[in-house]
Amino acid sequence: MFLTLFAALLAGPAAHAQSFQGTGTTSTSVAPSSPDYYTVQSGDTLWDISRTFLGNPEYWPRLWSINDYITNPHWIYPGNRIAFRLGTDIEPPQVSLESSAPAPIQSNLSFEYTDGECGSDVRFTATIPSTRFEARGFLADPDDVESFGTVYKAKTGHLWLSEGNLVYLKMDDADAFECGDTVSIFRETGKKVRDPRNRRTRYGSSYDVVAEARIVHRVDDILSAVIRTSYREAERGDMVGPLMPVHVEVEVREPTGTVSGHIVGRPSTEFELSATGETVFINVGRSDGVRVGDSFYVVMQRDEALGIEEDELLPEAVTGRVVVLRVDEYTSVAKVTDASRVIEDGLRVVQKLDQR
Repeated sequence: MFLTLFAALLAGPAAHAQSFQGTGTTSTSVAPSSPDYYTVQSGDTLWDISRTFLGNPEYWPRLWSINDYITNPHWIYPGNRIAFRLGTDIEPPQVSLESSAPAPIQSNLSFEYTDGECGSDVRFTATIPSTRFEARGFLADPDDVESFGTVYKAKTGHLWLSEGNLVYLKMDDADAFECGDTVSIFRETGKKVRDPRNRRTRYGSSYDVVAEARIVHRVDDILSAVIRTSYREAERGDMVGPLMPVHVEVEVREPTGTVSGHIVGRPSTEFELSATGETVFINVGRSDGVRVGDSFYVVMQRDEALGIEEDELLPEAVTGRVVVLRVDEYTSVAKVTDASRVIEDGLRVVQKLDQR
C-alpha cells in the first residue's frame, strides 16, 4: 500500500485517485481524515524509507520538503510515526511526522570555538601499530611472469577450488619439484594497467594470487597438490608459480621522504573506486627508492563541483594515505589505510606536501 500511496503523493491528486486501492474498492474521493502510518524503526533514514516505499532513494528530499515536522533530514527517531493522508480532487495529499517517542535531549552539551591551524592540509599522520596486511595483487608484463605450469584438473566435482582440495598440476618441468614443495596459484585479472594521464604508458597486467598448494605426489608430468591456503577461489586453468608471500606486517607512520607518483590501478576489475582496506598500484618503485613500509599521502587539487580536472594552482588537499606492501622495479603495491573520500585512478601520492 505504501509504495502505491507514495507514488500517488509524488504524482498529485489525479494520479492518486486512479492508482490507490483500498480494501477491495477503488476510490476517487477518499476523505483525508483517515491517515495511514509507518513507524520509524532503529536505523531508518529518509533515504531508506524512500527506497523502500518509493522504489527510489533519491526521492528523499521530496519527502522531507513536504514534511514540516522534520526540520533536519537526519533527525528521525525510532518510534516516530510518519502519517500519510490521502488527497482529494480539491485537497492535496499530506505527509507529516507524528512523534510517539520524543527525540533524545542532551542538555549537558557544551561547545568551544577554536582557531584552525595554519598551514597545508595535513591529516592521517597518526601511527597505526604493526598490522598484518594482505597483498595478493601484483603488476607484471606477461612475458616476465614466472609460470611453472597450470592447474590442470581437480579431484573434487566443484568448479571452485579451496583449502583441502586435491588438484592436479600440469608442469613444464615436473622433474624440478619434490614432495613437500609449495607453490602459488595465481591468475591474470584481465585488466591491462595504463597510466590514466597518458594511456600510451603501460605498466603491464594485473595478477591476483588466489592460493598456495603443497605438492604431495607425481605421476609423469602431472603433480598432485593439496591447497593449503586459499585467499579466494582457485579455478582450473590458473597459473602455478613460485611461492609469493601474501601477508606483510608493517607499522604505518606519517609519510617521510620526497618521492611522489600517481595511483594507476587496482587488482580488482569489479570496482572503479577504492576505499580503506583496498589495494592500489602506484607508479613508483625500487628505482625511485621506495621500500616496503613506506607511506604516502593521497592528494588532490580540484574543485569537485566543476569536475575531476586537477588544477595545479590549488593547494594539495590530503584525502587518504597508503602504505607500500610490495615493491617492483618501477611500480609498487600499496594498501589504502585511511581515506576521507573514495579514491580513483590518477590521484597523486606524495611523501612531502607542497608547502607553498
